[in-house]
Amino acid sequence: MKKNYLLFLVFTSFSAMHSQTIEEKIASKACECLQKKTNITRDIYIECLTSNMGELVLTDKDPKIRESINTVDGIQNMILRAESLVAKKCPDLVPPVVENKEDIFYGKSKNKNAQNSYTIGQDFMNQENYKMAVESFQLAIKEDPTFVLALDDMAVSYRQLNDYENAIKYYKKSLEIYPEGSFALMNIGVVYTFKSDYKTALSYYEKLIQYHPDNAEGYFGAGKSYFLLKDDEKALDNICIAHIIYTNEKSDYVKDSEKLLAGIYQKMKSENKEEVFKKIAAKNNIKID
Repeated sequence: MKKNYLLFLVFTSFSAMHSQTIEEKIASKACECLQKKTNITRDIYIECLTSNMGELVLTDKDPKIRESINTVDGIQNMILRAESLVAKKCPDLVPPVVENKEDIFYGKSKNKNAQNSYTIGQDFMNQENYKMAVESFQLAIKEDPTFVLALDDMAVSYRQLNDYENAIKYYKKSLEIYPEGSFALMNIGVVYTFKSDYKTALSYYEKLIQYHPDNAEGYFGAGKSYFLLKDDEKALDNICIAHIIYTNEKSDYVKDSEKLLAGIYQKMKSENKEEVFKKIAAKNNIKID
């Protein structure tokens, strides 16, 4: 009887391991690798993340997994998804973002003409005159093509004018200069959501989580995207994290996370998944009355 019980444990552990997604397997291996390291740098982190990736992909029984790394985009997306999971599984082992980087990229332009045009553009934005704001930001960018704040606010102005294609264009230009830019990552996700392109929106929210794991907006955006993609369990997992961060920060946005949590609960309850909801909520230390 004892032998059969042990076999059952081995079988269930084996099944659980193989029920993981490929990204979850990569993340687990990465955390195991990082736990053995000291003075973790970005290079060591990337090495741990990618060292087992090839073997895990090639030994996966699903041929679609192997096909997914046939393109650069496929590899990059897999790494980004795995990184977002590492940030959740072993956040203390993720190297910090370089200090003062935001101060550098979100600072004033050293070009006086660019800065003057940008200031005028901001005045037009405050007046909700977004067409004139766009013209001013164009002048600023012409003087200083790497002026991240001008690129971001140009995108915001186009978004306010419901010109989503140009909004995306300038958010992408901003991210070419500053890939970790939290403002552009968050807001390009919002624009893609407006366009009902939830998968692309999700990819940017996952990048936001990767670069800024303490930013609730990444988890909230990812959770909302998963919910719209009808992946309720992943939606719940992310919204729980966002809710905890909002609560700890005493943010007004906690009302938004509560509302989405309630929506996910009602949907899962209607599908007889109430216990799954409670299990995921409990895992994230959220009490359900």
